Amino acid sequence: MEGVKRRSAGILIVFLTIMVFSDTAFSHPPKNVSLSLNGGVLTVNVSHSVDNPDKHYIYRITIYRDNNIVISKDYTSQSGADGLSDTFDIGASPQGSVIKVEAFCVIMGSASGSMTVP
Repeated sequence: MEGVKRRSAGILIVFLTIMVFSDTAFSHPPKNVSLSLNGGVLTVNVSHSVDNPDKHYIYRITIYRDNNIVISKDYTSQSGADGLSDTFDIGASPQGSVIKVEAFCVIMGSASGSMTVP
């Protein structure tokens, strides 16, 4: 009888551990960050497919121009289950400037994309 109680307790502990960490276990970082620039307006599209965009989402986008932070914006949810899209007025960027965007997942990981201003 004592062995059955120990085994049951062990199974219960394993089950509870799996339940607690299941969000992290099934989480993933953003997959792709694409950029387009029209005048001084930068459009950012982040691919990040999730089941619940209110709980698992892109929480921050940081925009750099030539390695200097231009804008950093925080979010409390994702605009859709497939990812996040947003536009930013970054002003005029000289030809040859490198624009880099980094997107951070609230649970784990990040992804980045970059472009050179034509």
